[in-house]
Amino acid sequence: GLPVPGALAAPLGNGMCPVAMYGEFAFRHNRKSRYALSLTERDLAVQKLPAVQAARGRVVFNLRDCVGCRAYGADDHADVGAYFSAYFYPFRKRWASPGVARQRVEQCFRVASTQDPHGNLDEARKWARAISDGSVCNRPQKTGELRRPCTFLVLLNPQSGKGQAHTLFTRHVQGILQEAGILYTLIITECQNHARELVRETDLSQWDALVIMSGDGLLFEVVNGLMEREDWEEAIKTPLGILPGGSGNALAASIHHYAG
Repeated sequence: GLPVPGALAAPLGNGMCPVAMYGEFAFRHNRKSRYALSLTERDLAVQKLPAVQAARGRVVFNLRDCVGCRAYGADDHADVGAYFSAYFYPFRKRWASPGVARQRVEQCFRVASTQDPHGNLDEARKWARAISDGSVCNRPQKTGELRRPCTFLVLLNPQSGKGQAHTLFTRHVQGILQEAGILYTLIITECQNHARELVRETDLSQWDALVIMSGDGLLFEVVNGLMEREDWEEAIKTPLGILPGGSGNALAASIHHYAG
């Protein structure tokens, strides 16, 4: 990667927003083709090389749609390259129905500027950090919205959704949390009122939010547990999230709808 001298980052608010970076990399699974990456305050542009025409082979991703970016070394010890993956959820047309929906897009690039794997990993981390910072700066802050990094306590009812809640979590939710750089503690409830008693007694300062993955019942337990605490007036301000893990998921659908 070739950062633009003197224009790596400019402060904005509590974080750092990338101003200008440029690099030429290969995709992880296609090392023969080269791509030029241009990172600005708002966008990540990917241009296939050679760029005969500006619009051909060029894709622009809005950093506002990025949930996170991570850097990592190669699995193969013989590979001196390092990698960084950016995860976007832009609005795109639905395949089988009208309208648009957010769809996951991963962009993974290989850094092999030198024969030094540590140097390549440092370069990959620099890009991952800049993209992540840019996504935070461009994400509109809503009232009460959590700032990154943050930690979740995830409470999951394994009986929900005909016993499919845990499978849904491992197949879908777990990866999204990891890509977004969110640390979490997963607790699988063992019986009725397990979550209620846990939330009533535990030290909630360990987490920034409570996330419930089940049908409607587990959220009911958690709210009651919060209200039964001695410090309930403060505890009830804890951000709550609900993930659809039940059969109907009417409550989750309604909350997400009215929350926009």
